[in-house]
Amino acid sequence: MEKRPDALIEIALRALRQARKFLGSRTLAAYLADDQCQSAVERQLEIAGDALGGLRKLDAALFGRIPEGDLIVAFRNVLAHRYATLDHRRVYGIATTRASKLQSVLEKMLAQMPEEGGGGKK
Repeated sequence: MEKRPDALIEIALRALRQARKFLGSRTLAAYLADDQCQSAVERQLEIAGDALGGLRKLDAALFGRIPEGDLIVAFRNVLAHRYATLDHRRVYGIATTRASKLQSVLEKMLAQMPEEGGGGKK
């Protein structure tokens, strides 16, 4: 299956939306007390970072339009490979603030993509 930039952006967007849905209106204290929520949010952030890592390989110029794109992919690697050193407060901060900003950027990018590529839907 050929990977397309718009498909990778859609995967990242879906994961970011899910992370925010799983987090809901939890406070930091509630998040830290809920292992299941932590796991769900972390997994969705990992999926988003993985999709954007794929976008970086597929279309570096498009990926370059994502603010802090390299940091997002690096954070995905922390989630996937350095779990023992993971700071759950940092994850919460990213999920509650940075994820929504990233979501807005990706939605705009997707909307500007040509229809024939499958983009421009949202």
